[in-house]
Amino acid sequence: MLPTARLLQSSRSKAIGFIGLGAMGREMASNVLQKTFQANSDKDLTFVVHDSFDLSTTRFLTANTSLFPGRNIVPATSPAGVASLASTIITVVPSSPQVKEVYLAENGILQGLRGLGDPKEPSNSTLCIDCTTLDPLVAVQTADEIKQAGGGGQGQDQGAFDMIDSPMSGGVVGARAGTLSFMVGSNSHQSFAHAEPTLLKMGSRAIHCGKNGNGLIAKIANNLLLGISMLATSEAMLLGTVHGLSPQILAHIINTSTGKCWSSEVNNPAPGALRGTDKSPPAERDYDGGFAAKLQAKDLGLALNAAQQRGVPTPLGHLATNIYKALGENPEYMDKDFSVAFKALSTAVGKIPTSDEPHAE
Repeated sequence: MLPTARLLQSSRSKAIGFIGLGAMGREMASNVLQKTFQANSDKDLTFVVHDSFDLSTTRFLTANTSLFPGRNIVPATSPAGVASLASTIITVVPSSPQVKEVYLAENGILQGLRGLGDPKEPSNSTLCIDCTTLDPLVAVQTADEIKQAGGGGQGQDQGAFDMIDSPMSGGVVGARAGTLSFMVGSNSHQSFAHAEPTLLKMGSRAIHCGKNGNGLIAKIANNLLLGISMLATSEAMLLGTVHGLSPQILAHIINTSTGKCWSSEVNNPAPGALRGTDKSPPAERDYDGGFAAKLQAKDLGLALNAAQQRGVPTPLGHLATNIYKALGENPEYMDKDFSVAFKALSTAVGKIPTSDEPHAE
């Protein structure tokens, strides 16, 4: 349904906007839309969407308008258009450059907010929830500009506009299932409380990590450990299998011993390692799906930047970053799940071990 602009603007305080309908965003947006409309029959309630690729917006509208006939699910031609129509705005874009473009560039969210008029008008109050994984410094600087436009920011009282960082963990599977975990950085407990019900329509938990930027620090610290542990698991599984151990037996030993970690127990990189369990890692599908190696490389780079800013030594982080940077630039591996590191390391021994090979008794 495409209602008039006047009607949409009059119901702005009830509207939710969503920008970024990629692999993660479209699943998250669908969950917010469906759970919001199922819980609220108010015909004035509006859901506004935008993506830089028109086809992504069209596909989203096609998939969802038929589920809720007569409800207001509308496209906006720009982030500024979303800001003019929605008081709660969720953004999910690739990284720092796209966040700056969506929020601060011409026809961005900031321009849309400034076009609302007096920010002190209650109907102009706006909360921006950015779920992107990006440089924490860029996130804080962007949030400050949004806050200042609403009369807040840089130590001043809470203004009419706020922006929080809320990166997530759980991947596309978690986005589709609505089981994501959100790590939230917000100077305002009030803004976190405002955002939490919306976040819980997309995930199973939202943790307030402290001030703006802290959500991102938590996320990239976790992904620093994740990248290192996946490489260590890959090395261990490769060592055992090239010496004749069954990947299933080795995985069982590791997962009932002190070496157990998420990379060994849930996303084991060795094909066949988790057969007979309830797990189905990307290694069973030639590493398709999951968390792309190029994205792991990006997050490790963010972690190293954050570490450098505070003088934190990261010797293992540097090694992991160099490896994933190489994987992320290799067309064979870049879009595969980051557990493909096992396959890449296997090339050094001339073959990829399989669960069907003979093993030591």
